[in-house]
Amino acid sequence: METRTVKLTERLNAFIEEAVASGRYLDDGDVVREALRVLALRDWEDGTAPASAPLPAGATAPLRAA
Repeated sequence: METRTVKLTERLNAFIEEAVASGRYLDDGDVVREALRVLALRDWEDGTAPASAPLPAGATAPLRAA
């Protein structure tokens, strides 16, 4: 797994810290990976996902608008 450094606003940082503190996520990386999965799913559903976007669970091919 690769490491990437990102700059976050105080508000986003607090959001991540609260998500981890809730016990729903193990660490900051889990929160960010989940957010990226949600973004990829949204983009996949509306047909704007780049080819590198992960497919949603159970999907076999990208959905494209007709």
